[in-house]
Amino acid sequence: MSTVSKPVPHKFLEARIVSQRYSYSGNSVKSHFFLPYTNATTGRRSSSRREILLIYRGPIGGAAVPERKPLSVVHMASSNVDNKDDRISRISSSIRVIPDFPKPGIMFQDITTLLLDPKAFKDTIDLFVERYKDKNINVVAGVEARGFIFGPPIALAIGAKFVPMRKPKKLPGEVISEEYSLEYGTDKIEMHVGAVQPGERAVVVDDLIATGGTLTAAINLLERVGVEVVECACVIELPELKGRDRLGEKQLFVLVSST
Repeated sequence: MSTVSKPVPHKFLEARIVSQRYSYSGNSVKSHFFLPYTNATTGRRSSSRREILLIYRGPIGGAAVPERKPLSVVHMASSNVDNKDDRISRISSSIRVIPDFPKPGIMFQDITTLLLDPKAFKDTIDLFVERYKDKNINVVAGVEARGFIFGPPIALAIGAKFVPMRKPKKLPGEVISEEYSLEYGTDKIEMHVGAVQPGERAVVVDDLIATGGTLTAAINLLERVGVEVVECACVIELPELKGRDRLGEKQLFVLVSST
């Protein structure tokens, strides 16, 4: 007989406000809770600085966690999403982190728990739809495998076609492929010939960006056949792996950033 472990309740141990200057990428800024920064000397608000509320937490009734980390932060386009949008915290809290999976040292970001929460799942899709509904997008390209979860509902909502970007030997028709490097060796991503047309505008969708190799391959594959890749869209970013840097000047829209 199997047993189900009970979730550990948490209480807030500390909350503090930190003034910080942020580097911008396109029209996005890295933060979770935005608070306007006011210069104490001039009394004017600055557009280049923000104050971010960092909240730390630990088990109720126990000692503080030795290495406390802030809750997830967010990369959002401030022109598209209310900075205090409560959908973000709902999405973030619904994502389960599993340590040492699939191998020791990996903190696996499990989006299956998000999918079990209809409200959080809908919020996720809605945020992407709000982002792309007026950008004349013809193609939503979903990267195997979890890009297949988020891509189709986005495509349907904005009136675009969904194109699967698959691993080798998964598509039955004639394919075009792009090879990319892994930590050890290489892999490929493939797309059906004729699935997209030159001049179409695409968004590449995946659940998570880590090193950025798969997204870069998807971009290269689409651009080889004349498609304009407007942006990449992911639910989660692992910023310590610097996948954003690998994308170069290509825009990246991310809802939740792991800390």
